[in-house]
Amino acid sequence: MGLPYGRDFSRPGRVEGCTHTRCWEPLPLDADLAMLGTPEGTEDVRSLVSRLRPDVQVAFAKYRPKGLPGERWAVARPLAEDAVALIAPACRYLAARLLVPVTAFVDWMVTVNGYPADAAVVFHPVMIRRFIAGSDLADKTRRDYRSVLLRISEVVLPRQAAVSFDALNDQPVSVPHTELELELLRSWALGQSTRKKRRDASILLALTAGAGLDPYEVQHLRRRDLHVDEHGVVVSVPGSRPRQVPLLKGWEYLLLNAVEDLAADVWAFGSPTRDPATSNIVTGFIRQSDRGSEPTPMPTRLRATWLVTHLAAQTDPAALMRAAGLSKASHLLSMLVHVPTLDTPEHRRHLRRLLREGAGPALPVS
Repeated sequence: MGLPYGRDFSRPGRVEGCTHTRCWEPLPLDADLAMLGTPEGTEDVRSLVSRLRPDVQVAFAKYRPKGLPGERWAVARPLAEDAVALIAPACRYLAARLLVPVTAFVDWMVTVNGYPADAAVVFHPVMIRRFIAGSDLADKTRRDYRSVLLRISEVVLPRQAAVSFDALNDQPVSVPHTELELELLRSWALGQSTRKKRRDASILLALTAGAGLDPYEVQHLRRRDLHVDEHGVVVSVPGSRPRQVPLLKGWEYLLLNAVEDLAADVWAFGSPTRDPATSNIVTGFIRQSDRGSEPTPMPTRLRATWLVTHLAAQTDPAALMRAAGLSKASHLLSMLVHVPTLDTPEHRRHLRRLLREGAGPALPVS
């Protein structure tokens, strides 16, 4: 399965000793694909969900799609649940997680566009392409939805030739921002409609473009992790890659102005009292922020901008790797292409030698 798209679709099987409470069946379910989505009781047909283990059936029974009226969920449910039961790999995703994109897609096909609830029609890759291209979801979410839906399509239509998909964003995630784009992003941060949004936007921008933090690190940083002295600001990054990162001088004012009234123990970004187990809130904030003609705030691009800024300033690469929490030199080497004066064979050899030696001065702060 999956060969039209150049990859194999496999189920790893159940993992022995797994503590996951909703493991999937160890083997794929056999099914007459033409009967997917047929309501129970019709010609003695049982849904695929009814053939799963009891605890997995409970997971399906508890799921209710947010924002979808009950009558529409009743229409989409048989096909959406059967499709998820058919392709869900063991110990890979929860039922509820897979049902989110599948339900949205089936509802769009059957209720919004009036197509029959026929798996071969609904999960045709051309229809998936139409749905993804016309959605207003964030780029990462669209990629996740496309991946799940194409897996179903590969099982339902194994002989269907692959169709081409357009790129889901026009901003390569590794390309650093220009100075003009950074100024526009500063305007985005300071131009938010509420004080809380301005604070979060400023903190996000300063910690990614000014200290190279990723979204997980941004949302798990407390005010006490920001240290200020006569030399500038140093960010103490907690977590699995603990390190000290000097903030670039050009971002100090934006950050300090945003956190000046925060207590030491509260989260710097997002709700000060939220549960530490809260999943990624950075993407949700960006999606709901006030937007104009500025570039899309992309934490990965902003981190790349921070890396390239230091490479252009010829910061010692070993110190830069420590500050970035990197374990492989390949990431720094790939960034050199964005610093034309340094992207030469001589500089690459020099960088590799310094990284092997692992020595060098401290990371500069400006």
